[in-house]
Amino acid sequence: MTLGILCPGQSAQAPDMIDRLRDAPEAALVFDAFREVMGATIDDILSEGRLHENAIAQPVICAVELAAFHTIRHAIPEPSYFAGYSIGELAAYGCAGSINARDLIRLASLRAKLMDAAYPEPTGMIAIRGLRETTLAPICTSNAVHIAICNGEDRFVVAGPVDKIALATTDAERHGAHVTRLPVKVASHTPLMHSAVVAFARALEETDFKNPTAPVLAGIDGVSVRSRDMAIRRLSAQLETRIDWQGCMESLKEVGCTTLLELLPGGDLSSMARDRLPSVSSRSMIEFKSIDAAAQWVSRKEA
Repeated sequence: MTLGILCPGQSAQAPDMIDRLRDAPEAALVFDAFREVMGATIDDILSEGRLHENAIAQPVICAVELAAFHTIRHAIPEPSYFAGYSIGELAAYGCAGSINARDLIRLASLRAKLMDAAYPEPTGMIAIRGLRETTLAPICTSNAVHIAICNGEDRFVVAGPVDKIALATTDAERHGAHVTRLPVKVASHTPLMHSAVVAFARALEETDFKNPTAPVLAGIDGVSVRSRDMAIRRLSAQLETRIDWQGCMESLKEVGCTTLLELLPGGDLSSMARDRLPSVSSRSMIEFKSIDAAAQWVSRKEA
């Protein structure tokens, strides 16, 4: 039996996302690191309603995911693979032991700042369902937006300047697509982020970044990453490169994962996995009333 850990991306954050972790000493250590790096507690941020600011969302997501993993890891079998969606890929390397909590949060904060500076005009992302790429690609080209993520044959995330996103939304809906505006204010995984790549790669190189304890699937191509150097190349390239999450899900099946657990605070990745990989048992921690209940489910599946 093979366990894979899924690390969700931006837009998974919610006001109650740390409630299950408040009494966990393992989580407290991560939240202390967050306060030291960011100069504020996660509760401060929750009370200020700033969860969807890019510079806040990315380090918060990483901290919560690492805290969730540290809380549950001793109660479940050793994971064989990690996979992370967008910023979740950076969190995956924290969970896989490549970087410590402070460096993870610092890098997430820097990543967000570099991305914000790369294209300072207002940008956004939309989820599009119901169109194949052969139909969607011309819509993107004509409206100067980009396919940022492929989640399936007819499921994509598109990013670009907000005025162009509005035009692309109208065109996609005219072709019969279902379009959802995402609470993300950055054109991640598109050429608009090009100027952030070199600086982020340099920051990764200067960090005490170890080989992961288990392979991490690269978001841009689903390849199993086992070394520091390959991790740094993939993590920096994904800022301007389309994410192939469909390919990552296929890789999870190909490497033999039989159980997938999505960390707090997400639920979308496990839902997609259930749709795409019906032979794999997939659930998220938010589906359970407690961390112990989630751990018991994993242990039963991996027995």
